[in-house]
Amino acid sequence: MEIRKIHSGETGSIWQLFHDTVHRISQADYSESELAVWAPEEYDEPRWVSRFIRTRPLVAMEGKQLLGFAELDDDGRIELFYVHHERQGEGIGRALMQRLKAEAASRGLYRLYCDASINARPFFEAMGFTAVEQRRRERHGQPVQILLMEFKP
Repeated sequence: MEIRKIHSGETGSIWQLFHDTVHRISQADYSESELAVWAPEEYDEPRWVSRFIRTRPLVAMEGKQLLGFAELDDDGRIELFYVHHERQGEGIGRALMQRLKAEAASRGLYRLYCDASINARPFFEAMGFTAVEQRRRERHGQPVQILLMEFKP
């Protein structure tokens, strides 16, 4: 497995992994309407390309297969962190998180935080994060339940 920065032309496959993972992994914890605003059916390519130019996510690859991806903002916020729904539990998320933590340390960040889904809580706790607050975040007018989690090395 290789972990590297996104390459040009990978935006569509990253969006597809995001969409499919949200809809397959989170359906037990979230309603159809929550899933629909969290990961809409329509791929808005200009929006995602613009986002990834700004965030330059890390991707986990096995040959040409995308296994997962993660974004780290300048203030330590992990905006998106997803592992392919069929490859969870294989250490891909752990490897991505180790790389993210190393990148954060090289930037001088002393706190990582994220709005985690209910079903992602065990993973983030295993990575040393603690749940700070449970709250509802509005996405496209629809409230979605999330957990504010943080890591302080």
